[in-house]
Amino acid sequence: MKDIKNKTANIWIPNVREAFYMITISVIMALIISACDTTVPGSFIGEDAITISGFLEENQDTYSQFWKFLLATDLKNTLNAYNPNGSGYTLFLPTNQAFDNYFERNEDYSSIDELLADSDFANLLIRYHLVNIGVNSNDFPYGALPDTTVTGDFLTVGFDDSGDSTFYKINNQAPVTIKNIELINGYIHEIGEVLEPVTKSSFDWIEDNPDYSIITEALRITGLYDTLRIYRTTSSGKIVDNPYTLLAEADSIFIRRGILNFNDLVERYGSSGLPLTDYENDLYQFTAYHIMEGSYFLDEFDETSNYNTYANFPVQVATDLEIMINPGKDTLDLIIEGQDTTVINYVRLDMINSNILTKNGPLHLLKDILEVKSPSRVERMFQFFEEPQINDARGTIGEYVFSNQEDMEVLSWFGPDYITYVKSSPMDANNNDYIELEGNFTMDYQIPKILPGKYLMEFKAQSKDNENANIQVSFDGKRLGSSFDLTSGGNPYDVFNVGIVEFQNYETHIITVNSLLPGKFTWDFVRFTPE
Repeated sequence: MKDIKNKTANIWIPNVREAFYMITISVIMALIISACDTTVPGSFIGEDAITISGFLEENQDTYSQFWKFLLATDLKNTLNAYNPNGSGYTLFLPTNQAFDNYFERNEDYSSIDELLADSDFANLLIRYHLVNIGVNSNDFPYGALPDTTVTGDFLTVGFDDSGDSTFYKINNQAPVTIKNIELINGYIHEIGEVLEPVTKSSFDWIEDNPDYSIITEALRITGLYDTLRIYRTTSSGKIVDNPYTLLAEADSIFIRRGILNFNDLVERYGSSGLPLTDYENDLYQFTAYHIMEGSYFLDEFDETSNYNTYANFPVQVATDLEIMINPGKDTLDLIIEGQDTTVINYVRLDMINSNILTKNGPLHLLKDILEVKSPSRVERMFQFFEEPQINDARGTIGEYVFSNQEDMEVLSWFGPDYITYVKSSPMDANNNDYIELEGNFTMDYQIPKILPGKYLMEFKAQSKDNENANIQVSFDGKRLGSSFDLTSGGNPYDVFNVGIVEFQNYETHIITVNSLLPGKFTWDFVRFTPE
């Protein structure tokens, strides 16, 4: 099986997601361009054939602590070469003052020499500052960078407007003080704080923050905290990452609604006669509704979609001028400015302070209490990203072969030895990617939960190739529609109407595709449109 980076999908696609920004955020982001120190000394740019390592050597007095760090951890040769992946590097470079700040607050190390004496942590720390792709600030997302550090972790980009100026801020921690020092093998962005590797789960973060004691206690007492560990064990016994997105209200949000402590929360939302650990208890449902399946940074919320939770219902997220959770369900606030009154009929996100990076994914902070609501049905499209290995691969162009079905969670097949996932440059397939298998095959795809109701089911596949298969589609073991001849379409890819399906419960389902005549099956997506 081909090795792939351990990567969740956090690719910034401006033409799709620009619309979700609040007007105020758009203004702030525009200010960032002018407010950050964008003037780079002439010696920083335009040097003939200078690498990141070469720049650091020429400026070792300016960055003396990092230079000492670099030499001791043997990363100098790496930064003196091209990235073997061909995409450059990005170094977030702490200033000397940043190191002084770090040692002043650190209980374990008081100087660079003490830090370097712990070689294991020193190597981890310096590599945490190096991203395995070259990223110009013009391509910074409002979320995670498009590739990991060389430690396999993600860094996030936000901004800080708390002072007189507005700056990009890495991991909600380190302001970018000089950006876009462009070298022949990548970029340097100078930062004002040393980045500390993320080690906490989302639950650890709120548990350590006394301002979130009520929702923390709810997660602990219901037992849901036990599902929020950094790793989880699959049905095959394999230990894997445990991605989820946690939504959390500060105690002050509850207090504003008369909920002063956890007992008040139980009084408001609990079901009498049922243990708090019972899935059917309304308090359990309230708490589970705060946990979204999968990792979603703010820049990944797209138009209006339902996102599955650990509860009986998904949350609906709409993106217009801002991100709105469960829009139109309740009137939560009125904002009066002069003679104008704005009705807030959706749960608001604390946009500036969200995208908190944890080992599980992002943590988003709420400005209102998130109550369980049954959202309206919306179109759902699935492109195999629920399969962790495909989700890991989808950010990087390439061809990925998977042969060990024990490593797969939602895909299984019979017949071929392997399936292939292809991510390419712009093509007719959605997201410029697809999965493919070939021969005489049967393939099962376990799709995520969908709200009950009737839906038109369609799939998109390559259809203009004489080597393609003739296939049959079944849903939860029941055959749907006629067979589909994938050799005679009018376009490279066509959308095929499978028929009407009806979901009785909010649960997962199995789509089965099998070949009636052997050949290739190049599958782009499956889509469900409410009827």
